[in-house]
Amino acid sequence: MKLIDCTKADDRDYIVNSVAAIEKECFYDYWSEKSIDRQLSQNSSVFGAVTVDNVIAGYVFGQIAADECELYRIAVSERFRKKGVADMLMRFFIDKCRANSVANAFLEVRADNIPAIRLYEKYGFKKIGVRRGYYKNPVCDAVNYALRIE
Repeated sequence: MKLIDCTKADDRDYIVNSVAAIEKECFYDYWSEKSIDRQLSQNSSVFGAVTVDNVIAGYVFGQIAADECELYRIAVSERFRKKGVADMLMRFFIDKCRANSVANAFLEVRADNIPAIRLYEKYGFKKIGVRRGYYKNPVCDAVNYALRIE
């Protein structure tokens, strides 16, 4: 397994296409190639991926604004789950936040996504709120989390 910083990678089309394929596999409300490419273009973007045998197995991306960062997405292709990919991605995300003097990171997650909730709580994220019926496809609450970055 290899971790790459997608904001510094050369093969942009490969990254965008691979991430888009995982998006479609993992999310009901997946992001388009155009949205992924736009995120990759942002100077304040945190965007990393883990590759296994040169195949993108999972990715994480977020956005830094001042001293805060929002984790927008973290996903691992089903065939690479339970192999430590999500842990590598979370460490990358938190390390990038620290390197950019981020004080707090935020995210929201579907209330029924128990594996993701376990991952976030493992890395110290604390529940700060709930948005009832936030997700529409299918309907589900969103749980908001925050992490104080030391």
